[in-house]
Amino acid sequence: MKLSVIIAVYNSHEAVARQVKYFQAMNLPNDIEFILIDDGSNPPHKIEDYELSNLTLHHTHDKRPWTQGLARNEGVKLAKGDYILCTDIDHILSEEAILDSYRFTGDKMIFPRYFGVLLADGTLSQEPEVLAEYGLDVTRLKTKRGLYASVHGNTYTMKKSTFDMLGGNSIRHCTYGHHAPSRGGEDGDLNHRWNRYAAKLGILPAVGSRIYMFPIGRYHIDGNLNPKGLFHNLSQEQVAQPNKP
Repeated sequence: MKLSVIIAVYNSHEAVARQVKYFQAMNLPNDIEFILIDDGSNPPHKIEDYELSNLTLHHTHDKRPWTQGLARNEGVKLAKGDYILCTDIDHILSEEAILDSYRFTGDKMIFPRYFGVLLADGTLSQEPEVLAEYGLDVTRLKTKRGLYASVHGNTYTMKKSTFDMLGGNSIRHCTYGHHAPSRGGEDGDLNHRWNRYAAKLGILPAVGSRIYMFPIGRYHIDGNLNPKGLFHNLSQEQVAQPNKP
């Protein structure tokens, strides 16, 4: 395998089904694998529900309610690719971004995000009425920002050996029970360590093709993290860890 696409999931069954249909329609090389890490979904995801080439579904059986960083670490351990492409279930990887990652020979690649929605049949829509239905304040489309959201540190391609050398996601920063957006959070902490490593080498991350994202959280007109029940709210709940029996 050249590239391993790793997605940690918790519940979000309909979102995963849409993502799989979306990936099915892509014309990708055979040495790209997909790894779904089910971090305690209820009910658990079942691999027979998803027809996708080179798909691995792994259940963490973790005792925490949900921790994406540690689930990603599990995915990287399973990865056979020289490169890993980690993303969130609310992000939508374009075929171009996956192929950019497949051809990449550097240390790290990041991606600009634009708003989009995966429909039930797995097709991507950026129609204003669809984005509004999923919660985007479409008045922003009249501004210079338009459909552009940002670059997010939680979706990246990295050489697997570099991820391992950096120590992956720190256990200490993964057990808050909620997403910590500061440098102390799981993705912020790993990015900070990569930045220090890159500064010593005098390198910068490459910038790949655009990806897309559902309008959730601060991008949703009401701040909803779970529009249409596609996702979950655990990333923001203040839950002490561990708290499962």
